[in-house]
Amino acid sequence: HLFSVRQPRTRLPLPRTFHGKKMFSAFVRRASASPSPASWVRGFASSAPGAGALGKAWAIELIKDAAGVTNKQAEASYKALLEGVASSVAKGERVTFQGFGTFEKTSRAARAGVNPQTGAAIQIPATQAPKFKAGAAFKQLVKGK
Repeated sequence: HLFSVRQPRTRLPLPRTFHGKKMFSAFVRRASASPSPASWVRGFASSAPGAGALGKAWAIELIKDAAGVTNKQAEASYKALLEGVASSVAKGERVTFQGFGTFEKTSRAARAGVNPQTGAAIQIPATQAPKFKAGAAFKQLVKGK
C-alpha cells in the first residue's frame, strides 16, 4: 500500500521500502528538486537539469575550468575564499562583491517565544547571525532580465 507525503501543493507516493527518517528525508529532497533556470551560470550547468543543489564539487570544477588551474589549486582557491569571507564576517566586517552581494554580521534582539511542543512561553536569547543581501546585478540575473 502507498503512503502520501504532504508538501506545499504536492502529494508524492512513498515507496514501500522506507526504513528510517534519513531515507525519507532524502526522498522528499530529491522529489522536491525542480529544474531551475538559475542552475545555469555563465554557460556551466549541473550534470542533469533538476539534479538538486550545486555544491563544493561544482564550484571547484567551475574555478578549475575558468582559471585553467589544477584541481588542487582550484580547491585551495575555493577554501581560501570561503574561509576569508567567513572569518571577516565573524569579526564584524562587511564583505562586498560588486554586483553579487554583501555578507555581514547582524544582531538579533532577545525576544519572547513559545515552545511548540508544550505551548510554554520561553525567552529566546539575543544572538548574532550572518546576513546576505543580493546586489542589483545578481537580482537582475535571477529575474531573467
